[in-house]
Amino acid sequence: MKVWVMQGIHEGEMWASTHLTEKGAAIAAIGDVFEFLGVEDKETALDVMNKRYAYRDTDGEQTEPFEWDLEKMKDMKREELWKIFGQWGELTWDNSSGYQIEVQGTTITA
Repeated sequence: MKVWVMQGIHEGEMWASTHLTEKGAAIAAIGDVFEFLGVEDKETALDVMNKRYAYRDTDGEQTEPFEWDLEKMKDMKREELWKIFGQWGELTWDNSSGYQIEVQGTTITA
């Protein structure tokens, strides 16, 4: 049986969760990144993006953040979710608390 494992580390604490679908694992990973970054709504999403220089190559602050609504994501395809994860995940790369997260597929056998 194929499953997906979300694993991460933050301030030396490691964790993992197992998901029956890749889509579920992607949504969980995005949610974890949101929790780390403090994204709760459109306003905080935009604030995080501007503070973490996601818009550094533009002529000023942007008015639309990357997709931030987890409820809306439930209707998206997994390929779309991985793009969103990549956009937000990039904003975590330069952190001093050692935060890292990834999802890997694996097989359970009996």
